[in-house]
Order: sequence, then C-alpha cells, then structure tokens
Amino acid sequence: MFISYSHDSEPHKGWVLKLATDLRENGVDATLDQWELALGQDVSAFMQRGIRESDRVILVCTEKYVQKADGGSGGVGYERLVVTGELVQNIDTKKFIPIIRENVHRKLPAFLGPRRYVDFSDDTQYSAKLEELLRDLLDAPSAVKPVLGANPFSGSAPSIGTARTAGPTGVTPSGQQLLDDQWFADQAAVAAEDIAKVSLSGQMELRFSLHSEINKSQLELLNAAKASQIPTFGWPIGVVMNKEEYRPRPYPDGIRAEISVTRSLLSGRPSYDYWALRSNGDFYLLQSLFEDDRAENKIFFNTRIVRVTESLMFASNLYKTLGVPPETRLSVRVTHRGLRGRELTSAGMNRLIWPSPPTQAEEVKADIVVVVGSIPETIVDEVRRLTAPLFMLFDFKEFAEAIYRDIVTRFVGGEST
Repeated sequence: MFISYSHDSEPHKGWVLKLATDLRENGVDATLDQWELALGQDVSAFMQRGIRESDRVILVCTEKYVQKADGGSGGVGYERLVVTGELVQNIDTKKFIPIIRENVHRKLPAFLGPRRYVDFSDDTQYSAKLEELLRDLLDAPSAVKPVLGANPFSGSAPSIGTARTAGPTGVTPSGQQLLDDQWFADQAAVAAEDIAKVSLSGQMELRFSLHSEINKSQLELLNAAKASQIPTFGWPIGVVMNKEEYRPRPYPDGIRAEISVTRSLLSGRPSYDYWALRSNGDFYLLQSLFEDDRAENKIFFNTRIVRVTESLMFASNLYKTLGVPPETRLSVRVTHRGLRGRELTSAGMNRLIWPSPPTQAEEVKADIVVVVGSIPETIVDEVRRLTAPLFMLFDFKEFAEAIYRDIVTRFVGGEST
C-alpha cells in the first residue's frame, strides 16, 4: 500500500508517519516517502512506481492537498496524472482510498470523483477510523453479508424482481460482468457489421443490465421504449420510428431496431442507429457520432455530456415504465470508438474551449453501477464518471463540476446545449 499526501506542515507529516506506522504494525505493508525516499533519488519515479505497483493507495486529502491536485502543482499534481491514468482504465476501481484530514468542507480532488472516504477529521475517533480502514484493507468487514436463503415463493413465477446471480458491482460468481453477457456480444456483432457497411468509424456504444431480472413481452418493451424517449436532441436514444424499414421488430428474446441512412438530408453524410431491448431488461445501443454530421475529426465535449445525460434519463424512464423497483441496481457501460486523430472542441460558440492535440487512442469505455430510482438525483456525478475518461484522452483535459452541472441541468430542463 502506498501513501500519497502533501507536506503541509511538520505536525501533518508526523500524523501521516503515525498512520503509516500503525498500518504496518497491523499487517499492512505501507510505503511512505519518509522511510523509502533517499537523498538524490528520483522523486517522480518513486511516486510513479509506488502508485502503480501497490495494491491500494491512500490519498490523505487535506485542503492543501486538494488545492495542489486540482491545480496540478508539485508532487501531488504529478501523482494526480499517474492516478488518473489508472482511473481512465477502470473508473470503478476501489484501489484508491481517500482520507479526509484538516479538510473542513470534506472536499475531494476532482479527479477522484464521488468516492467513498474515511473521515479522520476528529482525533478522538482515530482508533475507530483506523479500524474501519484496516478492515477494508485486510478484507475483514465488520458486517458480513448473509448467505442467500431459499425463495419462499418458489412455487410461483413472479414477473419482476427475480434475483440474478450477480453482486453489487454487476459481477457474477463466475467472474463475468453482466455487461459482457453473450447477448450483448451478439448485438454488438450485428451492429458492427452493419455500421461498417456505411463506413462509419466514430461510434458510441451503450449497455444497460439490471441486477435483478424482469420478464416482459415484446409489446410491453415496445410501449416502454416509446414512452421513455427524450426528444430534446436529434434522434433520441432508443428511437421508435413508424417508417416500415426503421420500426422496431419483435424477436424471441425482445425487440430490435436499426436505422441506417446512407445520406442525411442535412450534410449528405451517412448515419447509423441500432438498439435492442431484451425481455429481462438488458438494453444495447450502437450509434454513429453526431459530430460526424457536423465536422471532420472532431469530438464535441458538450455533445458527449448531453448524449450521456440523455442515456441515463432514458434508462430512468425505461425502468420506471417497466415497473422495476427503484432500489434495483443497474450496470451501465458507455464506449466511444473511432477516436484516433480527433480533436476535442465545442459544438457551439457559447462554450469555446482551448484546443488540444488530437488523441492517439482509438476507444475508451467507462463502467458504473447506479441505483435506478436515484438516477435523477445523482445524474450530474454519473455523467461525469462516464465522460471524464473520454476527455482525459485529449491531453489530460478535465472540466469543472460547475460545467457538468450547467450542461446536464439545462438538458434535463429541455435545452439541447
């Protein structure tokens, strides 16, 4: 385990030293610069190696630490880049544990997002908080999840709420993500083959999977899709069209729709939409990028925020319409492809940003787990978690929480930008 902190003062350095000592005395192999870093040693290499090679990383978030992290200054600023690189690869990792210390507003650095932290603000509670931290690091929880009992209604066949064998993170006992189910792979194969026919490399893929199953008819799925669309921005997510070649079709496992346009009326360029809704609530979508109908080799940061906001609003509407209990968990994955050579810019003059070099990455994905009934309240944070890895590929670009909140709130209120 590696400890990241800022040298705010000698008393603070002493407190961090005590914490590291207590951790080692209780079986945690803690690494601390006060022990390991020698005169003449490369500080950047020490920090990079410590963060990347450790199983867990503690970040002691004082107010000065947060200021340095958000401002990109000093060693803390460098460590932010290393940590962010890992978060881009796995936004839902639990490797990084924030600790609150000398931080009145209990604010975390922006790159950490809304992560759960341990609050060491009150020294009288030090022992209790140390135990809380140790239990997590040593995988010895104070509350153990009970064994799943038998279904008392096994003779009936409820249409909703049937337990799926997946934990709260959407992973099955065999280690497979619900979002990697074969059904998703089958939909992706169909969509990838068809979108290639119209020569579109820029894509957004969307996957939803409930942690408890439902069982709905094709007609129920169609009606729910119709009722859940957000008509604010272009063709909505899960668009239901009446034109014969574009309307949804029933299949044994659900419904599917494909809208392939070889020449749009606006730009003369092709566009593509494919979506499928499964009887158990799984949802898949692959669509071409809106940007490609407006400009060459661009990614509009505000358009991406809007599209992901719309995706979560659609999910909220869809599962509410299908009668899913609000406490049900939902795994969400957003993947963007065809990014190499694109520049990050804005869709309009009212939100200009400083240009960044084109990215060399081809694709990026972000996974989160949300509670269905809480999406309207947490949507700003969830949108940030799903889009931040994309923006980071453009020369470490980050946007302030206020920008996310403004764009998301406006879109929820009916504005497209």
